[in-house]
This record gives sequence, structure tokens and C-alpha cells, in this order.
Amino acid sequence: MIKENENIESWEFNLFNAIKDVSDIKLQKKAWLGKHPVFVSSYSEVISVLYDDFDFERYIEYCNSSEKDDVFCQLLTDLDEMISKYEPLSTDEMTLTDPFWLKITEKAKEICSSDIVKRTLNK
Repeated sequence: MIKENENIESWEFNLFNAIKDVSDIKLQKKAWLGKHPVFVSSYSEVISVLYDDFDFERYIEYCNSSEKDDVFCQLLTDLDEMISKYEPLSTDEMTLTDPFWLKITEKAKEICSSDIVKRTLNK
């Protein structure tokens, strides 16, 4: 599961930042709609970073097999299940107001408020 020479701290830092991006509806509204002065993004990019770049599903497996807090691992699993069930609307603008997407951002905020994420991102 863990690759040889894999840096867990770096993986967690990057992954938790990706979850933070899922949680940040204000940033999404600016970046997804082309109103951010520097940053451009979209629903598909945020999800791609989380799953393709930082292997969210593999991290959940790692979390469940390690000595991480069970409540924290369950929050990650819940977020993964919510995202896997989510069908984005036809435009990013519509997705940003979708009640189910807003629930996903709230679940990501809950993860970001955990001590594990706070400690990792504040190193």
C-alpha cells in the first residue's frame, strides 16, 4: 500500500490542501467563474487533483490500516462516498449552488477542522 521511499507527510500535506480546496466555496466561486485575479479552476480540476494527483482513495485505505483516528478515517470515507455519488450539474456556476455540492463542501470543512489536518497544514 505504501510505496518504498514514499513521503507520508508530503502526501498528507498535499492531499489535505486538496480537501481544503473542496471545502472553500468562496475560492471556488472566484476561480471557477474566472473572477480570481490569478487562480483558475473548475469542478473537474478540483476532483482530479484530489483523486488523480493525490490518490484520495488510496489514502483512505492507508488511513484505515494505520493508527489514525477512526472518526477521522470515517470522515474521509464519508466525503469519498458523497463525491462518488455526485453528478455535477451542466455548468460550474450551477454546481456552485447545488445543495448536494454544498453538503460536500461542508463535509470537507469538517475534515479540515480536525486536529490531524490542522497539525499537518500548520507545520
